[in-house]
Amino acid sequence: MQWTDFYGSLAKLEPDDEFVSGRPGGLTPELAERIADDIATKMCLSSSDTLLDYGSGTGAITRLLAPGTASTTAMDVPLSVIERGKAGGGDIEWVQLGTEDIGSPLPDASFIKVLSYYNAQAFTSHAEVRNHIDTLCKAVARGGVVMLGDVPDRERSGQWESGERGRDENRTVWMGRLERRALDIERDERALAAFSERLANLGIEPPPGYGNPHPGFDRDIVARMFRENGGNVTVVAQPLDFPNAHTCVDYIVHFD
Repeated sequence: MQWTDFYGSLAKLEPDDEFVSGRPGGLTPELAERIADDIATKMCLSSSDTLLDYGSGTGAITRLLAPGTASTTAMDVPLSVIERGKAGGGDIEWVQLGTEDIGSPLPDASFIKVLSYYNAQAFTSHAEVRNHIDTLCKAVARGGVVMLGDVPDRERSGQWESGERGRDENRTVWMGRLERRALDIERDERALAAFSERLANLGIEPPPGYGNPHPGFDRDIVARMFRENGGNVTVVAQPLDFPNAHTCVDYIVHFD
């Protein structure tokens, strides 16, 4: 509940929508638009799709995806997050998770596209990831697509920490990536320091480890979880200039 309470407090007390986000340090409108474009491309989002954004937050990304779908549903837990999402506008159905008196349970296998983005950093074990994946897979229709995005990856994290060169990359490319990573780390440290000050001024205590580097999950284990649910998995690296591109990957899963 620490994460739920944290985001609930953030939605209540933080006046700037940019900082009511699952991304430590905030999510600018420009970055949200780039992420939405990347998601729409990787999921092959179309105007006939029914989309579920599971763990949507206040909908910074959901709101940009909704116009390209037949219908969009956003789900999250804290009521303050749901209320703030509704206030932000957009043709989105909002559903609060975890309470029986708000909305009715949605039928299983009812969405053509299912998205979960900026959620995996809150998980501490593969068991927690499995529960999340099982829920996503139950929600997707036959022939649909699940995207579990921005997932800390143990292999990539280990490479960057050790400075090892990628197997399929030449030295020039690898050194360019290392230089980019150094710039990204410096930027993120500044953003986190400023955000931590905002939290302190609002009287909000973040969960332990919030904003710290995640040790990452084993991609073979995560991929196997999807396969056990009947999915065909593709692991895709994020664009190089995305904030977590050096340590995170996206899982694109087709259910044929």
